[in-house]
Amino acid sequence: MATRRKILSQEEIAAAFQASSGACVPAILTAKDLALLIQISVKTLYEWCAKGRLDGAFRKRGKRLLFYRERALDILFNGKEWT
Repeated sequence: MATRRKILSQEEIAAAFQASSGACVPAILTAKDLALLIQISVKTLYEWCAKGRLDGAFRKRGKRLLFYRERALDILFNGKEWT
């Protein structure tokens, strides 16, 4: 029996990072910060970016990748399935 995926709204994602929840996570994250937030290695995060899995959620500035927190989490939770 197939289960139906529930899409997280932007409000639900933003609510997890409001000051009242005790979280202090900036809206723009480095690769290291995002990797810590979603509990993966930085190497895995760079591999996902190279494969285009996080397109639209990051910008490259010099040698660094900067991630927009809400977009990255939206893609990870609500994006298409990866094979």
